Formats: sequence, C-alpha cells, structure tokens
Amino acid sequence: MTRLAAGLALLVGAGTASADPLRLRGDALASAESPAGLLVLDAAGTTGSAISAEALVWMAAQRSPGDDVTGDVLVIALKARDPKGRASGQIGRFVSALGALRPLQIDGAGGRVRLPWHFDVEAMAGVPVLATSVDASRSWDWVAGGRIAQRIGDGGSIGIAYQQERDDGRLAREEVGADAGIAFDARHDAGARVAYDIAGKGLAEAAVTASARRGPLRAEIFASQRSAAHLLPATSLFTVLGDTPAQRLGTVLTWRAAPRLDVVADLGARRASDDVGEDVALRTRLRLDPTGRSSLGCELHRSGGASDAAWTGVRGSGSLALPHSFGLLAEVEVVRPDEDRGRGALWPWMLLAATRKTAAWDAAIAFEASATPEYRHRVDAILQLSRTWSVR
Repeated sequence: MTRLAAGLALLVGAGTASADPLRLRGDALASAESPAGLLVLDAAGTTGSAISAEALVWMAAQRSPGDDVTGDVLVIALKARDPKGRASGQIGRFVSALGALRPLQIDGAGGRVRLPWHFDVEAMAGVPVLATSVDASRSWDWVAGGRIAQRIGDGGSIGIAYQQERDDGRLAREEVGADAGIAFDARHDAGARVAYDIAGKGLAEAAVTASARRGPLRAEIFASQRSAAHLLPATSLFTVLGDTPAQRLGTVLTWRAAPRLDVVADLGARRASDDVGEDVALRTRLRLDPTGRSSLGCELHRSGGASDAAWTGVRGSGSLALPHSFGLLAEVEVVRPDEDRGRGALWPWMLLAATRKTAAWDAAIAFEASATPEYRHRVDAILQLSRTWSVR
C-alpha cells in the first residue's frame, strides 16, 4: 500500500500551493488490500522571510488480529535562513543528503554556511530514525556528517563529504564521498560522484556523466556502479526488475522530434557479479497540451544477461486533463522473461487513477493490478481525500 499511496500523493499533490504564510493539509487514504487506512497531516508556513516550518505525519491503521494502530512522523522541522542566503539551518525530523553520500532520515539538526571565496560548509548530527518494527530501546544510536564544497562559476561545484553512523555505540556505517559538477557553457556539462564505504571496505556508489546539446538533440554518456545500500525504492515492474546493484555503461540520446514530442534512446550494458548483458530502452512522450498535463507515452525495454534474469518489456502510459479540474491516468506494463521457470510466461502490471482538484479539496482513486514472480495475482485499491486550509 505504501507504494501506491506515495504515487497517488504525487499525482494529486503536484499543484499544491505553498506561498501562504500558514498552510494545513489533511489526507485520508483507504486501501482495500487488508483493509487498511492511512491519515497524512501536512503543515507548512513562514514567519517573515527568514523562518519556516513544515510537518508531515503518517498514521496507519490495519485490521489484523493483534495489531495496534500505529503512527509515524516523516518530516517535522523548523527551518531558518539568513535573508541574504548566507546561512540556513533546520532542526527536527528531516532527510539529510550530503553530496554523494546515502540520504538518511534523522532526528537532529543540520545547517549550511556560505563562506568567503565561494566555499560552502554543511553539517548535520542526530539520531537515525528506526522503522516501527525495529527495537528502539537501544541507546547510543547517532549519526554525524559534514560536507565542504567550492563553488565554480554560476552552476558548478566540487565537494567532499564524510558521514558516520553508530548503532548502539558500535560503528554501523562510515562513508566518505566526493562530488563534482560543472557547466562549461549552455550546451556542455559534466558531473561525477563517488562514495566509499569505509566500514565495509568497498565502493558504495560511483557515477560519471557528460552531456552535450546541439539544436533539438542532447547526447549524454554515463558510467555508474551502485551497491544495494544506495538503491532507490522500486515502483513499477520495470524498476523492480531492473534496479539491481550493478555497473552500467552507455549513452542516452534525447531528441525533440517535434515541439511536443520527445524521443529518448537509452543504450547501455550492465554487469552484475560475473553476468554481462545489454540494458537498452526506447521511450517516447507526446504532450497533448502546452502544459503537458495531457500526454501519451510508450517504452520498449530489454534487459539481457543470464537467461534466468533476462527479460523484455513494453510500457504504455497516458494522462488526460478533463474539464472541471478532473484528471485521468493510466499505465500498463507487460514483461516477458526469457525463462519463466514456472513463474509465469508474462508479468503484467497496470495502474488506473482518477483525480479531482479544487482550491481546497483534492480527491483521487487508484487501482493497481499485477502478476509477478512473487504473486500470481494482486489487486490494490486506494482512495485519497484531501483538504487544505490557508491562514493569512
């Protein structure tokens, strides 16, 4: 339910206003899977031009024998900044991201200071946020880190970061990272990042990219390596099957074939353990209106390598903005494994959603259905109703 709820929240919340001095938002979600319920409370506001605050609270309830009603706070932070942009800080619960290092959700404080000669210094310290199923009675759990960077021109920088995490006083993770990015001109740029796991004695993540633009064509070359600890949460079948710890090398070509038509060719190879295979995709997106709220998309994807892990997939998507603030969204994927091994010859995935947005109310309903190696069939339904209050 978490995956579907997050996608639905992004769908209906994309246009939420945030310029009011005080904004309160409540979201109520219900799922047909367990059944289960989820209440999201979101608040944000500003005081003058230097202080702001935000809070995002998730409270979940599920009808299962022996289960209690649980709640969790994702973000609740007080932020302050210098009106001239020379310093900023926050305290509370937030997600800390220092350059190339792995992002962490912490209860603590962090800040950033701009120094003379184009130097930036960032630091954070706090307690890592544990899942509700993890024993939270242990003491001496903490994390601290920092980053120093040199700004280059208007859009470039070079930075070095360090982060250490302790679990019950014992070293759990320790990473050092470096990141760099530079725009040579309006058409050429390059970037790189690397994170080394000191505790595990290995490379956690590394990536190098360079791109050039000429008229309607943009070309990018890339090389990357990631460990399991640096993977992002998966959403659809394509990301579940394709986002694995691996090394990747390739190029991405983006062509603006028409004012509202984009064609993207992602041509690469992936190496996982001792297995090497192709990883290629062709994507198109046609915007049906100037804002892109109505669009059509198609993707063909081939992931090769060992026959028991290779697959071919096709994906279609469409969104339609209707009168009176209604909207529709549909996504369909079908994956065919090279060897099904008794797990099904085709793995389909589908998402259907409808939304309605007004000045104060948001409503949405979505249905997700799939058949995967894990489940022969699975259907989820979720309803979201949101109300926003603004106080001046």
